[in-house]
Amino acid sequence: MSNTATTRERKGIRWGIVGPTLALACLVVIYSVYWFMVAGEVKKAVEAFAARSGEEIVTSWSDFAVGEYPFRIEAQFSSPAATAPATPEKWNWQGEGAYLALQPYNLRHAILTLEGEQRLTYRDPGTALQTTNEIRFKAGSARASYVQLADRPFGRLAMDIAELDGEHLVGATGEMEKVSAGRLQMHARPAENPDGSAEKGSYDIAFQAENVAVESGTAIPALGPAMDFFLAQTRLRGLPEARYVSAVELMRDWQAAGGTLAISDLVVKWGPLDLYASGEIELDAKHRPEGELDARITDFEALLEALEKDGVVEEREARVALAGLVLVSQFQGKKSNEVRLPVVMREGKLYLGPLAIAELEPLY
Repeated sequence: MSNTATTRERKGIRWGIVGPTLALACLVVIYSVYWFMVAGEVKKAVEAFAARSGEEIVTSWSDFAVGEYPFRIEAQFSSPAATAPATPEKWNWQGEGAYLALQPYNLRHAILTLEGEQRLTYRDPGTALQTTNEIRFKAGSARASYVQLADRPFGRLAMDIAELDGEHLVGATGEMEKVSAGRLQMHARPAENPDGSAEKGSYDIAFQAENVAVESGTAIPALGPAMDFFLAQTRLRGLPEARYVSAVELMRDWQAAGGTLAISDLVVKWGPLDLYASGEIELDAKHRPEGELDARITDFEALLEALEKDGVVEEREARVALAGLVLVSQFQGKKSNEVRLPVVMREGKLYLGPLAIAELEPLY
């Protein structure tokens, strides 16, 4: 090959490098145009939602921006606030900061992060005076994930709060309660039948709480102020196919529709109480829990001793119950400190086997 041909080849365009580079540059431009278009639509949608004052929810903030190009679309709020003045609770929330993140490739999935102190006030419709309560809290992290589902009024929701430290002001008494928790989690999703089809009006809801402590002027009989662990795997049936911003209105319609709460797994480790249970409950005519759980209690002797010590049950009742439970445990072939018995909610009372141990208040 001549020197002239070699020189021409060196001066030619190297498409093996330039071609992919140009393609990548075009993709970046197309993605950038898409990102800024979607970010603009998100900003318009948020502002339009806030402009609908006087409807179910009224929102506001001191500052609002959309950013975090190119990895996600994030709406950033300073001093966000939301209120529902037409609901029975008349709830009002205000925070220091909030971030709502969307993935550009999946706009149906939103992740909400709260920062700083959060303040929630709400009216208690269960009291004659309808006094207002207030909750203030800070957390090491507070996040929620929501996935919108087609043909469903409510999609999949997950909430995760870690290292919570807060206060609860009870308006009716003026009492201030201090509350802390190592971790709080909640998951909700539409329920499915065994064949994979949707179970209409039903949602699977799971709650989990770890290392919860309550300090107040009112002692918690027998159990004490610290709960080590709580877990509830449930299925809420009979939910109306509608959107709600009020827990009271939701419970009213759910009860009117004959709704029930099926509990497949309930685990509670709270002071002397070590319980595993399952069953089904609903609300009675006075809006109090009603139903029966099949429970397994470990170390029932310590629990009965605590109930007697705090005056929940009389000494004679405790002795008779203990003797009966020991016999039942032996008959059931359980461990020496374990017994299976019903937990019954009926006519505003909570029964542990034959013992009435607590009063049940209306939920609304």
